[in-house]
Amino acid sequence: MAIPSYLHRNPAMRWMAWRRLELVAKYLRETQAHGVDSPGQTIMDFGCGTGVLFDEASQIADKVYGVDIVLEPARMLVDEWGLDKVTVLDSEQAKKELPAQSIDTIIAAEVLEHIDPLDDTLAFFRNLIKPGGNLLVSLPTENLLYRLGRRLAGFEGHYHQSNAASIHQQILAAGFQQTRIAKIPAPGPFAIYWVVAYR
Repeated sequence: MAIPSYLHRNPAMRWMAWRRLELVAKYLRETQAHGVDSPGQTIMDFGCGTGVLFDEASQIADKVYGVDIVLEPARMLVDEWGLDKVTVLDSEQAKKELPAQSIDTIIAAEVLEHIDPLDDTLAFFRNLIKPGGNLLVSLPTENLLYRLGRRLAGFEGHYHQSNAASIHQQILAAGFQQTRIAKIPAPGPFAIYWVVAYR
């Protein structure tokens, strides 16, 4: 759920965590500005965690779905903030209840690196997303700088199944096309995270 990163005692770690979300939110707003603003727009936050993007998504969409394995933190946020446009589902409920081609934008922030294999998840996205819809993804690079940063921040263990580059290739192979990419904090070998928009 990335809560330790959002609240980390190190300001650089906190900045990195919130910067990823800022870029996802920026791309989300830009999808509306570029024509994905039809009446009844629907957004799905896949791997929504605590629901930190629900408020932003609710300002754009008429309906927001938050999907995760652990639902209680997201439900608490929805209740506390009175987010009546948001429905929280587990992944099995989402597969059963959401119709094909019903989602304008899918957000997958800090989640795809935990899933292996990705084929079923990307097929699920492909089935749900409307023609011309958007997929917004943020991913760790897993490079040396990223791993050093994790160690210095006190995070131990390796629980990511893959890295940004390999996931990017899988998303392209699933039929999505990249429309935007930002690398944090800098391009090239120094990037620690990618934030990518696909269509």
